[in-house]
Amino acid sequence: MSGLAAVDLGDWLAGMPMAGLEHSLVDQAGNHLLDTLGAMVAGQGERVAAVARAVHSAPGPVPLPGTDETREARDAAFANAVAAHSLEIDDTEGCDHSGAVVVPVLWSLNHGPDRQRLSRLLPALVAGYEVGRRVQLALGGYDEVNGRGWHSTATCGVFAAAAASAVMLALEAEQAAAALGIAASAAAGTWAFAADGAMTKQLHAGNAARAGLEAALLAAGGATGPLHVFEDVWGGFLRAYGGDPRAVGRLTAELGSTWHFRHSAIKPYAVCRSAHSAIDALTGILRDADVDASEVAEVRLHVSDFLRPMICPARPRDAAQARMSLPIAAALVLDGSGLMPHDFDAFDSKRVQDRLDQIVVVRDPAADAEPLVEVRARGRLHRRRGTRVRGGQEDPLTALEVRRKFARLAVPVIGADGAATLQRWVDSAVLACPRAASVSPRSTRSPS
Repeated sequence: MSGLAAVDLGDWLAGMPMAGLEHSLVDQAGNHLLDTLGAMVAGQGERVAAVARAVHSAPGPVPLPGTDETREARDAAFANAVAAHSLEIDDTEGCDHSGAVVVPVLWSLNHGPDRQRLSRLLPALVAGYEVGRRVQLALGGYDEVNGRGWHSTATCGVFAAAAASAVMLALEAEQAAAALGIAASAAAGTWAFAADGAMTKQLHAGNAARAGLEAALLAAGGATGPLHVFEDVWGGFLRAYGGDPRAVGRLTAELGSTWHFRHSAIKPYAVCRSAHSAIDALTGILRDADVDASEVAEVRLHVSDFLRPMICPARPRDAAQARMSLPIAAALVLDGSGLMPHDFDAFDSKRVQDRLDQIVVVRDPAADAEPLVEVRARGRLHRRRGTRVRGGQEDPLTALEVRRKFARLAVPVIGADGAATLQRWVDSAVLACPRAASVSPRSTRSPS
Protein backbone atom coordinates (compact mmCIF):
# COMPACT_ATOMS: atom_id res chain seq x y z
CA MET A 1 0.00 0.00 0.00
CA SER A 2 1.30 3.44 -0.95
CA GLY A 3 -0.56 5.37 1.73
CA LEU A 4 -2.52 7.33 -0.89
CA ALA A 5 -6.02 6.00 -1.48
CA ALA A 6 -6.21 6.98 -5.15
CA VAL A 7 -2.89 5.27 -5.88
CA ASP A 8 -3.91 2.08 -4.08
CA LEU A 9 -7.27 2.03 -5.84
CA GLY A 10 -5.47 2.57 -9.14
CA ASP A 11 -3.22 -0.42 -8.46
CA TRP A 12 -6.25 -2.55 -7.68
CA LEU A 13 -8.16 -1.42 -10.76
CA ALA A 14 -5.19 -2.18 -13.03
CA GLY A 15 -5.07 -5.76 -11.76
CA MET A 16 -8.82 -6.32 -11.49
CA PRO A 17 -9.46 -8.29 -14.72
CA MET A 18 -6.62 -10.73 -14.10
CA ALA A 19 -7.66 -11.64 -10.57
CA GLY A 20 -10.88 -13.39 -11.55
CA LEU A 21 -14.21 -13.04 -9.75
CA GLU A 22 -15.94 -15.40 -7.36
CA HIS A 23 -18.80 -17.25 -9.04
CA SER A 24 -21.42 -15.53 -6.88
CA LEU A 25 -20.05 -12.12 -7.86
CA VAL A 26 -20.19 -13.03 -11.54
CA ASP A 27 -23.81 -14.15 -11.20
CA GLN A 28 -24.78 -11.00 -9.33
CA ALA A 29 -22.97 -8.80 -11.84
CA GLY A 30 -24.82 -10.47 -14.70
CA ASN A 31 -28.14 -9.82 -12.97
CA HIS A 32 -27.34 -6.14 -12.43
CA LEU A 33 -26.18 -5.75 -16.03
CA LEU A 34 -29.39 -7.24 -17.42
CA ASP A 35 -31.58 -5.33 -14.98
CA THR A 36 -30.02 -1.99 -15.92
CA LEU A 37 -30.35 -2.69 -19.63
CA GLY A 38 -34.07 -3.25 -19.08
CA ALA A 39 -34.36 0.07 -17.27
CA MET A 40 -32.34 1.77 -20.02
CA VAL A 41 -34.56 0.46 -22.81
CA ALA A 42 -37.81 1.30 -21.01
CA GLY A 43 -36.62 4.76 -20.03
CA GLN A 44 -35.86 5.99 -23.55
CA GLY A 45 -39.50 6.97 -24.00
CA GLU A 46 -39.45 9.45 -21.12
CA ARG A 47 -39.32 13.19 -21.81
CA VAL A 48 -36.10 13.72 -19.88
CA ALA A 49 -34.42 10.99 -21.97
CA ALA A 50 -35.59 12.67 -25.17
CA VAL A 51 -34.13 15.97 -23.97
CA ALA A 52 -30.84 14.23 -23.16
CA ARG A 53 -30.67 12.69 -26.66
CA ALA A 54 -31.44 16.03 -28.32
CA VAL A 55 -28.66 17.86 -26.48
CA HIS A 56 -26.06 15.08 -26.44
CA SER A 57 -26.27 14.35 -30.13
CA ALA A 58 -22.72 13.86 -31.42
CA PRO A 59 -22.79 11.11 -34.09
CA GLY A 60 -21.00 7.86 -33.41
CA PRO A 61 -21.30 4.07 -33.38
CA VAL A 62 -22.86 3.45 -29.95
CA PRO A 63 -26.54 2.39 -30.01
CA LEU A 64 -29.15 3.90 -27.74
CA PRO A 65 -31.19 0.72 -27.11
CA GLY A 66 -34.88 1.38 -27.29
CA THR A 67 -34.38 3.84 -30.15
CA ASP A 68 -32.95 3.61 -33.66
CA GLU A 69 -30.31 6.24 -32.83
CA THR A 70 -26.55 6.03 -32.20
CA ARG A 71 -24.08 8.40 -30.58
CA GLU A 72 -20.44 9.11 -29.84
CA ALA A 73 -19.33 7.20 -26.74
CA ARG A 74 -19.53 10.02 -24.18
CA ASP A 75 -22.86 11.34 -25.46
CA ALA A 76 -24.21 7.78 -25.55
CA ALA A 77 -23.12 7.27 -21.94
CA PHE A 78 -24.98 10.43 -20.92
CA ALA A 79 -28.17 9.67 -22.85
CA ASN A 80 -28.32 6.02 -21.84
CA ALA A 81 -27.64 6.85 -18.18
CA VAL A 82 -30.49 9.35 -18.11
CA ALA A 83 -32.79 6.79 -19.70
CA ALA A 84 -31.74 4.10 -17.21
CA HIS A 85 -32.63 6.36 -14.27
CA SER A 86 -35.78 7.88 -15.80
CA LEU A 87 -38.33 5.41 -14.44
CA GLU A 88 -36.96 4.85 -10.90
CA ILE A 89 -36.75 1.11 -11.64
CA ASP A 90 -32.94 0.86 -11.87
CA ASP A 91 -30.84 -0.78 -9.17
CA THR A 92 -29.91 0.85 -5.88
CA GLU A 93 -27.90 0.65 -2.64
CA GLY A 94 -24.60 1.08 -4.44
CA CYS A 95 -23.30 4.60 -4.97
CA ASP A 96 -26.59 4.86 -4.78
CA HIS A 97 -27.88 4.08 -8.32
CA SER A 98 -24.71 2.42 -9.58
CA GLY A 99 -26.20 0.60 -12.56
CA ALA A 100 -27.52 3.74 -14.22
CA VAL A 101 -24.03 5.25 -13.98
CA VAL A 102 -21.79 2.25 -14.69
CA VAL A 103 -23.64 0.16 -17.29
CA PRO A 104 -24.02 2.96 -19.89
CA VAL A 105 -20.24 3.50 -19.73
CA LEU A 106 -19.56 -0.20 -20.27
CA TRP A 107 -22.07 -0.27 -23.12
CA SER A 108 -20.35 2.69 -24.80
CA LEU A 109 -16.87 1.21 -24.51
CA ASN A 110 -17.98 -2.22 -25.69
CA HIS A 111 -19.45 -0.67 -28.85
CA GLY A 112 -16.44 1.48 -29.73
CA PRO A 113 -13.64 0.71 -32.20
CA ASP A 114 -12.16 -1.97 -29.90
CA ARG A 115 -14.92 -4.48 -29.24
CA GLN A 116 -12.63 -7.14 -27.75
CA ARG A 117 -13.49 -6.07 -24.22
CA LEU A 118 -16.24 -8.52 -23.31
CA SER A 119 -14.04 -10.44 -20.85
CA ARG A 120 -13.42 -7.17 -19.00
CA LEU A 121 -17.04 -6.11 -18.83
CA LEU A 122 -18.19 -7.78 -15.61
CA PRO A 123 -14.90 -7.14 -13.77
CA ALA A 124 -15.31 -3.50 -14.78
CA LEU A 125 -18.90 -3.48 -13.55
CA VAL A 126 -17.95 -4.91 -10.17
CA ALA A 127 -15.01 -2.48 -9.90
CA GLY A 128 -17.26 0.47 -10.63
CA TYR A 129 -19.91 -0.53 -8.11
CA GLU A 130 -17.21 -1.30 -5.53
CA VAL A 131 -15.39 2.03 -5.83
CA GLY A 132 -18.59 4.08 -5.91
CA ARG A 133 -19.89 2.39 -2.77
CA ARG A 134 -16.56 2.76 -0.98
CA VAL A 135 -16.51 6.49 -1.72
CA GLN A 136 -20.01 6.79 -0.25
CA LEU A 137 -18.97 4.87 2.87
CA ALA A 138 -15.86 7.02 3.29
CA LEU A 139 -18.15 10.05 3.29
CA GLY A 140 -20.19 8.50 6.11
CA GLY A 141 -22.69 6.33 4.24
CA TYR A 142 -25.98 6.95 2.46
CA ASP A 143 -27.81 8.81 5.23
CA GLU A 144 -24.87 11.09 5.98
CA VAL A 145 -24.14 11.98 2.35
CA ASN A 146 -27.73 12.56 1.33
CA GLY A 147 -28.55 14.23 4.63
CA ARG A 148 -26.02 16.94 3.72
CA GLY A 149 -27.99 17.56 0.54
CA TRP A 150 -25.68 15.70 -1.85
CA HIS A 151 -27.21 13.23 -4.29
CA SER A 152 -24.74 10.38 -3.96
CA THR A 153 -25.61 8.93 -7.38
CA ALA A 154 -23.94 12.04 -8.76
CA THR A 155 -21.22 12.83 -6.23
CA CYS A 156 -20.06 9.24 -5.67
CA GLY A 157 -21.25 7.81 -8.97
CA VAL A 158 -18.67 9.71 -11.00
CA PHE A 159 -15.95 7.65 -9.29
CA ALA A 160 -17.87 4.47 -10.10
CA ALA A 161 -17.96 5.44 -13.77
CA ALA A 162 -14.28 6.37 -13.80
CA ALA A 163 -13.28 3.10 -12.12
CA ALA A 164 -15.36 0.98 -14.51
CA SER A 165 -13.92 2.88 -17.48
CA ALA A 166 -10.39 2.38 -16.21
CA VAL A 167 -10.85 -1.39 -16.16
CA MET A 168 -12.53 -1.48 -19.58
CA LEU A 169 -9.79 0.67 -21.10
CA ALA A 170 -7.05 -1.45 -19.46
CA LEU A 171 -5.47 1.63 -17.90
CA GLU A 172 -2.18 1.22 -16.10
CA ALA A 173 -2.17 1.81 -12.35
CA GLU A 174 -0.94 5.41 -12.59
CA GLN A 175 -3.53 6.22 -15.23
CA ALA A 176 -6.35 4.65 -13.20
CA ALA A 177 -5.33 6.70 -10.16
CA ALA A 178 -5.26 9.83 -12.31
CA ALA A 179 -8.75 9.05 -13.63
CA LEU A 180 -10.12 8.99 -10.07
CA GLY A 181 -8.39 12.29 -9.32
CA ILE A 182 -9.81 13.88 -12.46
CA ALA A 183 -13.28 12.51 -11.73
CA ALA A 184 -13.34 14.26 -8.36
CA SER A 185 -13.56 17.63 -10.10
CA ALA A 186 -16.86 16.57 -11.68
CA ALA A 187 -18.52 15.27 -8.49
CA ALA A 188 -21.65 17.40 -8.20
CA GLY A 189 -25.40 17.16 -7.70
CA THR A 190 -27.80 18.02 -4.87
CA TRP A 191 -31.25 16.97 -3.68
CA ALA A 192 -32.82 20.33 -4.58
CA PHE A 193 -34.95 18.47 -7.15
CA ALA A 194 -36.95 16.92 -4.30
CA ALA A 195 -38.76 20.21 -3.71
CA ASP A 196 -40.43 20.36 -7.12
CA GLY A 197 -39.63 17.16 -9.02
CA ALA A 198 -37.17 18.76 -11.43
CA MET A 199 -35.35 16.57 -13.97
CA THR A 200 -31.92 17.00 -12.41
CA LYS A 201 -32.27 13.72 -10.52
CA GLN A 202 -32.22 11.82 -13.81
CA LEU A 203 -29.64 14.14 -15.36
CA HIS A 204 -27.28 13.44 -12.45
CA ALA A 205 -26.83 9.87 -13.67
CA GLY A 206 -25.90 11.20 -17.12
CA ASN A 207 -23.46 13.73 -15.72
CA ALA A 208 -21.70 11.10 -13.60
CA ALA A 209 -21.49 8.53 -16.40
CA ARG A 210 -20.17 10.96 -19.00
CA ALA A 211 -17.73 12.69 -16.65
CA GLY A 212 -16.36 9.39 -15.30
CA LEU A 213 -15.81 8.05 -18.81
CA GLU A 214 -14.18 11.30 -19.87
CA ALA A 215 -11.90 11.26 -16.83
CA ALA A 216 -10.62 7.82 -17.81
CA LEU A 217 -10.16 8.87 -21.44
CA LEU A 218 -8.22 11.95 -20.35
CA ALA A 219 -6.03 9.83 -18.10
CA ALA A 220 -5.44 7.40 -20.97
CA GLY A 221 -4.36 10.36 -23.08
CA GLY A 222 -1.80 11.49 -20.52
CA ALA A 223 -3.72 13.91 -18.28
CA THR A 224 -2.79 13.84 -14.60
CA GLY A 225 -5.13 13.97 -11.65
CA PRO A 226 -4.47 14.89 -8.02
CA LEU A 227 -3.22 11.74 -6.29
CA HIS A 228 -3.90 13.21 -2.82
CA VAL A 229 -7.53 13.82 -3.78
CA PHE A 230 -8.94 11.70 -0.91
CA GLU A 231 -6.43 12.78 1.74
CA ASP A 232 -6.67 15.70 4.16
CA VAL A 233 -5.26 18.38 1.85
CA TRP A 234 -6.69 21.72 0.79
CA GLY A 235 -9.55 20.73 -1.53
CA GLY A 236 -9.41 17.07 -0.52
CA PHE A 237 -12.66 15.38 -1.56
CA LEU A 238 -13.74 13.96 1.81
CA ARG A 239 -13.40 17.22 3.74
CA ALA A 240 -14.80 19.36 0.92
CA TYR A 241 -17.96 17.25 0.76
CA GLY A 242 -18.56 17.28 4.49
CA GLY A 243 -16.92 13.99 5.42
CA ASP A 244 -14.15 13.12 7.84
CA PRO A 245 -10.74 12.75 6.15
CA ARG A 246 -9.79 10.26 8.87
CA ALA A 247 -12.24 7.85 7.20
CA VAL A 248 -10.04 7.63 4.10
CA GLY A 249 -9.09 4.07 5.07
CA ARG A 250 -12.61 2.90 4.19
CA LEU A 251 -11.72 3.38 0.54
CA THR A 252 -9.19 0.57 0.55
CA ALA A 253 -9.92 -1.54 3.65
CA GLU A 254 -9.88 -5.26 2.72
CA LEU A 255 -9.98 -4.31 -0.95
CA GLY A 256 -10.52 -7.41 -3.05
CA SER A 257 -11.64 -9.57 -0.12
CA THR A 258 -14.60 -7.66 1.31
CA TRP A 259 -17.07 -6.84 -1.47
CA HIS A 260 -19.40 -3.91 -0.87
CA PHE A 261 -20.86 -4.66 -4.30
CA ARG A 262 -22.85 -7.43 -2.60
CA HIS A 263 -24.89 -4.74 -0.86
CA SER A 264 -26.35 -3.56 -4.19
CA ALA A 265 -30.06 -4.25 -4.68
CA ILE A 266 -32.36 -4.84 -7.63
CA LYS A 267 -35.71 -3.10 -7.30
CA PRO A 268 -39.01 -4.94 -7.62
CA TYR A 269 -40.89 -1.58 -7.58
CA ALA A 270 -40.50 1.62 -9.58
CA VAL A 271 -40.35 3.83 -6.54
CA CYS A 272 -37.59 5.38 -4.43
CA ARG A 273 -35.73 2.65 -2.52
CA SER A 274 -36.36 4.45 0.77
CA ALA A 275 -40.05 3.67 0.34
CA HIS A 276 -39.59 -0.05 -0.30
CA SER A 277 -39.57 -1.29 3.28
CA ALA A 278 -42.89 0.45 3.92
CA ILE A 279 -44.36 -1.03 0.72
CA ASP A 280 -43.21 -4.48 1.80
CA ALA A 281 -44.71 -3.88 5.26
CA LEU A 282 -48.05 -2.78 3.79
CA THR A 283 -48.31 -5.70 1.37
CA GLY A 284 -47.22 -8.05 4.17
CA ILE A 285 -50.00 -6.80 6.46
CA LEU A 286 -52.64 -7.18 3.75
CA ARG A 287 -51.40 -10.69 2.98
CA ASP A 288 -50.80 -12.03 6.48
CA ALA A 289 -53.95 -10.54 8.01
CA ASP A 290 -55.99 -11.60 4.97
CA VAL A 291 -57.24 -8.04 4.58
CA ASP A 292 -58.84 -6.97 1.31
CA ALA A 293 -58.09 -3.43 0.20
CA SER A 294 -61.81 -2.65 0.29
CA GLU A 295 -61.75 -3.32 4.05
CA VAL A 296 -58.98 -0.79 4.80
CA ALA A 297 -60.23 2.23 6.69
CA GLU A 298 -56.90 4.01 7.14
CA VAL A 299 -53.18 3.59 6.51
CA ARG A 300 -50.78 5.58 8.68
CA LEU A 301 -47.18 5.93 7.47
CA HIS A 302 -44.74 6.93 10.22
CA VAL A 303 -41.82 8.53 8.36
CA SER A 304 -38.63 10.09 9.74
CA ASP A 305 -37.65 13.73 9.28
CA PHE A 306 -34.81 12.57 7.03
CA LEU A 307 -37.05 10.58 4.70
CA ARG A 308 -40.15 12.78 4.56
CA PRO A 309 -38.76 15.39 2.10
CA MET A 310 -37.43 12.53 -0.03
CA ILE A 311 -40.45 10.20 -0.25
CA CYS A 312 -43.42 12.34 0.73
CA PRO A 313 -43.61 15.19 -1.79
CA ALA A 314 -46.67 17.36 -1.11
CA ARG A 315 -48.30 17.33 -4.55
CA PRO A 316 -46.48 15.35 -7.24
CA ARG A 317 -46.91 17.14 -10.53
CA ASP A 318 -46.12 14.22 -12.83
CA ALA A 319 -45.50 10.48 -12.85
CA ALA A 320 -41.75 10.94 -12.33
CA GLN A 321 -42.29 12.79 -9.05
CA ALA A 322 -45.06 10.34 -8.12
CA ARG A 323 -42.47 7.54 -8.27
CA MET A 324 -40.72 9.28 -5.39
CA SER A 325 -43.92 9.28 -3.29
CA LEU A 326 -44.57 6.64 -0.64
CA PRO A 327 -48.20 7.76 -0.14
CA ILE A 328 -48.95 7.36 -3.84
CA ALA A 329 -47.19 3.99 -3.91
CA ALA A 330 -49.33 2.92 -0.94
CA ALA A 331 -52.48 4.14 -2.70
CA LEU A 332 -51.52 2.17 -5.79
CA VAL A 333 -50.94 -0.95 -3.69
CA LEU A 334 -54.47 -0.59 -2.31
CA ASP A 335 -55.63 -0.18 -5.90
CA GLY A 336 -54.04 -3.51 -6.83
CA SER A 337 -51.00 -2.16 -8.66
CA GLY A 338 -47.70 -4.02 -9.04
CA LEU A 339 -45.82 -0.68 -8.91
CA MET A 340 -44.15 -0.95 -12.30
CA PRO A 341 -43.13 2.33 -13.95
CA HIS A 342 -46.26 3.18 -15.90
CA ASP A 343 -48.58 2.23 -13.06
CA PHE A 344 -47.67 5.65 -11.70
CA ASP A 345 -49.21 7.35 -14.74
CA ALA A 346 -52.49 6.99 -12.83
CA PHE A 347 -51.17 9.00 -9.86
CA ASP A 348 -53.73 11.80 -10.38
CA SER A 349 -56.68 9.59 -11.31
CA LYS A 350 -59.80 9.78 -9.17
CA ARG A 351 -59.46 6.21 -7.93
CA VAL A 352 -55.89 6.78 -6.71
CA GLN A 353 -56.75 10.16 -5.22
CA ASP A 354 -59.66 8.55 -3.38
CA ARG A 355 -57.21 6.00 -1.94
CA LEU A 356 -54.91 8.84 -0.87
CA ASP A 357 -57.69 10.14 1.36
CA GLN A 358 -57.21 6.97 3.45
CA ILE A 359 -53.46 7.52 3.88
CA VAL A 360 -51.91 9.69 6.58
CA VAL A 361 -48.20 10.57 6.91
CA VAL A 362 -47.08 10.83 10.54
CA ARG A 363 -43.83 12.38 11.70
CA ASP A 364 -41.67 9.64 13.26
CA PRO A 365 -39.00 10.69 15.76
CA ALA A 366 -37.13 7.42 15.12
CA ALA A 367 -34.99 9.16 12.52
CA ASP A 368 -32.73 6.18 11.81
CA ALA A 369 -35.52 3.64 11.38
CA GLU A 370 -37.41 2.44 8.34
CA PRO A 371 -41.00 3.75 8.13
CA LEU A 372 -43.60 2.17 10.41
CA VAL A 373 -46.87 1.17 8.74
CA GLU A 374 -50.23 0.96 10.52
CA VAL A 375 -53.32 -0.40 8.82
CA ARG A 376 -56.78 -0.11 10.38
CA ALA A 377 -59.22 -2.62 8.95
CA ARG A 378 -62.27 -4.46 10.29
CA GLY A 379 -61.91 -2.57 13.55
CA ARG A 380 -58.38 -3.85 14.18
CA LEU A 381 -55.01 -2.11 14.01
CA HIS A 382 -52.11 -3.91 12.33
CA ARG A 383 -48.57 -2.53 12.73
CA ARG A 384 -45.33 -3.44 10.96
CA ARG A 385 -41.93 -1.85 10.38
CA GLY A 386 -40.18 -3.45 7.41
CA THR A 387 -36.54 -4.42 7.89
CA ARG A 388 -35.82 -6.93 5.13
CA VAL A 389 -36.25 -5.20 1.79
CA ARG A 390 -37.27 -7.37 -1.16
CA GLY A 391 -34.48 -7.27 -3.73
CA GLY A 392 -31.83 -6.31 -1.18
CA GLN A 393 -28.84 -8.25 0.09
CA GLU A 394 -30.86 -10.25 2.63
CA ASP A 395 -33.72 -11.06 0.25
CA PRO A 396 -32.44 -10.78 -3.34
CA LEU A 397 -34.47 -11.37 -6.46
CA THR A 398 -33.71 -14.67 -8.14
CA ALA A 399 -32.12 -14.79 -11.58
CA LEU A 400 -35.50 -15.87 -12.98
CA GLU A 401 -37.22 -12.90 -11.33
CA VAL A 402 -34.62 -10.55 -12.80
CA ARG A 403 -35.17 -12.01 -16.27
CA ARG A 404 -38.92 -11.66 -15.95
CA LYS A 405 -38.57 -8.05 -14.83
CA PHE A 406 -36.22 -7.37 -17.76
CA ALA A 407 -38.76 -8.83 -20.18
CA ARG A 408 -41.57 -6.71 -18.73
CA LEU A 409 -39.49 -3.60 -19.29
CA ALA A 410 -37.81 -4.38 -22.61
CA VAL A 411 -40.21 -6.46 -24.70
CA PRO A 412 -42.90 -3.74 -25.07
CA VAL A 413 -40.23 -1.40 -26.46
CA ILE A 414 -37.92 -3.57 -28.59
CA GLY A 415 -39.93 -6.75 -29.01
CA ALA A 416 -39.10 -10.29 -27.99
CA ASP A 417 -36.30 -10.62 -30.55
CA GLY A 418 -34.62 -7.40 -29.43
CA ALA A 419 -34.88 -8.43 -25.79
CA ALA A 420 -33.43 -11.85 -26.61
CA THR A 421 -30.47 -10.19 -28.34
CA LEU A 422 -29.67 -8.16 -25.22
CA GLN A 423 -30.11 -11.24 -23.05
CA ARG A 424 -27.59 -13.14 -25.20
CA TRP A 425 -25.12 -10.26 -24.91
CA VAL A 426 -25.36 -10.40 -21.13
CA ASP A 427 -25.03 -14.19 -21.15
CA SER A 428 -21.90 -13.85 -23.32
CA ALA A 429 -20.40 -11.38 -20.86
CA VAL A 430 -21.06 -13.81 -18.01
CA LEU A 431 -19.41 -16.66 -19.90
CA ALA A 432 -16.42 -14.50 -20.89
CA CYS A 433 -15.75 -13.28 -17.35
CA PRO A 434 -12.58 -14.66 -15.74
CA ARG A 435 -13.44 -16.57 -12.57
CA ALA A 436 -11.45 -17.08 -9.43
CA ALA A 437 -10.08 -20.57 -8.82
CA SER A 438 -11.55 -20.71 -5.32
CA VAL A 439 -14.58 -19.15 -3.71
CA SER A 440 -14.37 -17.14 -0.51
CA PRO A 441 -17.62 -16.75 1.42
CA ARG A 442 -16.52 -13.46 2.91
CA SER A 443 -18.78 -10.52 2.25
CA THR A 444 -20.02 -7.43 4.01
CA ARG A 445 -23.28 -5.86 4.99
CA SER A 446 -22.92 -2.11 5.01
CA PRO A 447 -25.27 0.54 6.32
CA SER A 448 -27.40 2.29 3.72
